[in-house]
Amino acid sequence: GSLFLGAALILVFFHTRPTFQLLSQLETQVAGLSSEVATIETPAAELSATGELTEVEQKDLSLAIPEHLEQDQILLDLNRAALAADVAFSALTFSLEQNAALPTVHISGGFQGTPQNIVRFLKMLEVNPRKFVVKDAGVARTDIIEGLPMVTLSTTLESFYRYGE
Repeated sequence: GSLFLGAALILVFFHTRPTFQLLSQLETQVAGLSSEVATIETPAAELSATGELTEVEQKDLSLAIPEHLEQDQILLDLNRAALAADVAFSALTFSLEQNAALPTVHISGGFQGTPQNIVRFLKMLEVNPRKFVVKDAGVARTDIIEGLPMVTLSTTLESFYRYGE
């Protein structure tokens, strides 16, 4: 009986060890992804402490930010970045804030892909000419599809526009 129990314990140990190693690797990947998301820099043009734009910021933004809101262009930019990064999304929510120093469109959505693709997607958004800014981001591990670990990125983005002259 004790020989059978010992053999069963050894079998269980060797059977569960690869699963624990895989779990440890996934935790390391998610931790690495979280740290990469935290270190992605926001664009240099930010509001000053008073909430007003400096003259230099206004000039820089006027060159890059469109004069009017084109929601279809925002959707196309997000879709283009998602396709290029091989990231999927199913729904987006938009809200408009016109009373700020710079009119802002808040965009909330969920995106799914591999950790590497999610990071690539975030970097594409940060350099997008529409000046997407990632305000909040959360990453959750979901499933393994075709041997690839998948994560879901829940994020709030901001996109800017300016009033026509």
